[in-house]
Amino acid sequence: MKKTTNIFWAILFAIAFAASPLMAAPGASLVEVGTTAKVINIVKAKTLGRRLKLGDKVVYQETVSTGQKSAVDIRLIDESVLVMGELSELILDNMVYDPNRGVVEGTIEAVKGIFRFSSSGVKMDVSINTPFATIGVRGTEFDVYTDEKAMQVAVIEGAVEVTSALGTESVSRGQVYSVDAQGRGGLNPEPSPEMKQAVSLMLTLVADQGKDEAAAPAGAPQTASLPPAAAFKQAVKGKDAQNMVYMDLGKGRLVIELDPKLAPNHVKRVKELARQGFYDGLSFHFVRPGYVAETGDPTGTGQGGSGQKLAPEFSDVPFERGVVGMSREEADSATADSQFFIALGRAAKLDGKYTVIGKVINGIELADGLKSGNPPKDPDKIVRFSVAADVKD
Repeated sequence: MKKTTNIFWAILFAIAFAASPLMAAPGASLVEVGTTAKVINIVKAKTLGRRLKLGDKVVYQETVSTGQKSAVDIRLIDESVLVMGELSELILDNMVYDPNRGVVEGTIEAVKGIFRFSSSGVKMDVSINTPFATIGVRGTEFDVYTDEKAMQVAVIEGAVEVTSALGTESVSRGQVYSVDAQGRGGLNPEPSPEMKQAVSLMLTLVADQGKDEAAAPAGAPQTASLPPAAAFKQAVKGKDAQNMVYMDLGKGRLVIELDPKLAPNHVKRVKELARQGFYDGLSFHFVRPGYVAETGDPTGTGQGGSGQKLAPEFSDVPFERGVVGMSREEADSATADSQFFIALGRAAKLDGKYTVIGKVINGIELADGLKSGNPPKDPDKIVRFSVAADVKD
């Protein structure tokens, strides 16, 4: 569960326009930038006065906005990813690809809202302008949240440079930086509650296939969110209670469905430890919003375990949001023990390198709300971790 290196903008216009490094001419306004991979509820392309649907092209100098409980996942030409959450607006402005230098250059206007950027690793020199600061991107993955009061950037991988009234600051993996309307700010221990909530909703929307409006029949009514108790009952209905575990946290219950077909030895061991009460009271010693939340170490340092090592049971299941994997030492695949992690977003670099044991089927938003850090200053703890078949309440 070491680093994942999805990164943000890359080649954008390279293939079709490699012979011409300048893309800012008036006729370039309809140049394709990318394609929508997910469209949830109301997403508009203001420049051309249209409502985006699944598979629509997004063009140069486009202004994209989202409505309430809405989101969009845009895959750029090189498979770089731009995700926007609800009530957000962004302008894809002034992007240039120089084939001689192999560098993407340009600017993007993050007007308001929540955004996640990740590129495929091509060199870049891109500025993301917000109302209070400019973010210099050289290749990274990060979230940006901006409203009328302040701007926050939380770096998941790589590093960015933030330039504001405070000067220029390098913000690295795991760090959060903010600047407000009065020019105050600096590094923070974790994102604000508002940013955490916005990221959580954004990732939940794009991960939930059932809420993809484009996938529903035309005119189909939107599905209302279920209350917590009803959502729990629906999630566990028909499931094998012997292969579900309940993780009770301070703010509610998170449900993990284990998959013994994928990793029979790991699943068996986790259930054994659960029935011993091993996980009760353990802290989340490593949490990075939008990446992973890790627990299962009695020392709280990330170095401990139960003392029983397990051989790997790798699979081709990708580490999508909610997938649960077993932690191990980076240099030795046969060192998984009691520690495990929950993917809080897409973590492609972990695919095939860590044993998948199951997936969160209810309560993923509880993991989004965990205190971040390595370790957090005041980490959240597991109240109780139980095999569902053993729980009467």
